[in-house]
Amino acid sequence: MKSPFPGFRGAVFTDIPTRSAYSEGAGPYRIIPATVVVPRDLDDIVALVRHARDAGLALVPRGAGSGMPGNNVGPGIMVDMRAFGGPLAVSDDGVTNVGAAVTCAAIDRVAAPLGLRLASNPSSGRFCTLGGMVSTNAAGPRVGVGSVRRWVRGIEFVTTDGEVGWLGRHSVRRGPRSRRSGETVTHDMALGALRRFFQQAQARIGGAKDEIAARFPKTTKNSSGYALDRYLASGDVLDLVIGSEGTLGFVTRVELSLERKPAAAAAILLGLSDLGALPGVVQDLLAFDPAAVELLDRSFLTVAGPGLPFNAAGLDFVLLVEFERPDAAAATAAVEDALAKVKQHCALTERAISEAERGRLWAARHAASPALAALPGNRRSLQIIEDGCVPVRALDRYVRGVRAAAARHEVDIVAFGHAGDGHLHVNALTDPGRAGFEQRLAGLLEDVTNLVIELGGTPSGEHGDGRLRAPLLERVYGARLASLFADIKRAFDPQGILNPGVIVPLSADAGRLVQDLKVGSRAQPIPEHIENRLRDIERSGGWDQVKSDLAEEFRATA
Repeated sequence: MKSPFPGFRGAVFTDIPTRSAYSEGAGPYRIIPATVVVPRDLDDIVALVRHARDAGLALVPRGAGSGMPGNNVGPGIMVDMRAFGGPLAVSDDGVTNVGAAVTCAAIDRVAAPLGLRLASNPSSGRFCTLGGMVSTNAAGPRVGVGSVRRWVRGIEFVTTDGEVGWLGRHSVRRGPRSRRSGETVTHDMALGALRRFFQQAQARIGGAKDEIAARFPKTTKNSSGYALDRYLASGDVLDLVIGSEGTLGFVTRVELSLERKPAAAAAILLGLSDLGALPGVVQDLLAFDPAAVELLDRSFLTVAGPGLPFNAAGLDFVLLVEFERPDAAAATAAVEDALAKVKQHCALTERAISEAERGRLWAARHAASPALAALPGNRRSLQIIEDGCVPVRALDRYVRGVRAAAARHEVDIVAFGHAGDGHLHVNALTDPGRAGFEQRLAGLLEDVTNLVIELGGTPSGEHGDGRLRAPLLERVYGARLASLFADIKRAFDPQGILNPGVIVPLSADAGRLVQDLKVGSRAQPIPEHIENRLRDIERSGGWDQVKSDLAEEFRATA
């Protein structure tokens, strides 16, 4: 088939099976794109962007598809970035330069012989891509390393003008080669998107610095909105593009710093029966510099059930705490010192000094996934309030408030998260056949958003806003800062073609928050084979599956 996009040489799919295979991500939505394209290289991205700009066509960048809030689905042209799987280079000084489609796991495999690792490595590291991580300012369970923004040194970036540039720390350098027709062509980003940003939005950001300081959450993680606070602190446009969820341009390559991997680790499991003790215990643990403090709520313990390697009877929650140190003796000493400080609050304690013991305890953290996968169709897990982050001192009030909101709206939940950052992931378990389930989910989202604001938190600690939370941002940040978000979007993307409806909403109608769900009678119909295979991927976390292959399977079985 001849490409409908001038200069574009990659694959173009318009058939229903392929489009359906890209209609879902890991989150709650199903939106069938108009077209799916797989660019070959940077030149293809440039050609596609220029045509889309001139024709007013929406573009939705997509990596593995493991994003939660609907930032990887949309009704326009789905752009599968898998061709950007290189380069993958790690230097002895701890700097890596990688293509946007390189996974966290791939970086760690190459870095491990050098004693290095990716610091902000999420639980989805096996399949999530660096482009996706940068686009959402992703993080993970490790305490103290911050989100990926802290480690990014620069990105290769394609703007809606079809210009290719490099955004680096403390500089806007002239762009890398476009390699068009064998020539070396250099683009200066300041001639386009950045010039518009400096002319149209920069002064307004500076003028709003007091409101930015007052309104932005004082949490250890925040992936909500454009990072005006970080931009004011650094002066780097890079900090606005990180976490922009594909709404300002295409990230095609990333340079970032790695960290040295500690030589030894040890862990403890703490079971508590009093939720009120949670903030104090976590703050006591943080004084001992833990590598991770993971929370397993009683709802998690119930669902995980027999898969747990300990007796959870009578426990309100469990904390899994890991310490990394230069040697085994120091790791063991950290365990003993921390236990001595907090054990009076605990109904259950277990040490895990050896690697096998730690593996056994951490199996508890992963026990819910198989259990959730085995749930019947009338208890579908949907990520509706899955990323709230509050100050650690308010964590017990947040957990209690989420539980109360779920009970009020008659929605079962499974909650777990990164207690060391005050960060809670919540899966809503719902019956799609029950009348009014969408309204109950909308009510739950409404109440939990109000709770997050009341506690000084953010609705997104590490996954971004997507389509799900975009209409909520004016409530979180206020009208003036929401208007600034729109100014930034217009400066970088005047035609509004990049991921429209993400971060900057197309409509403030909160009733749309639970439309386009992948379940229920109003879900868009897709071929049964594709639906079943997407469900398999959802159950198994198999987001590294090439989605266009699902359509080939469909045709082979038809």
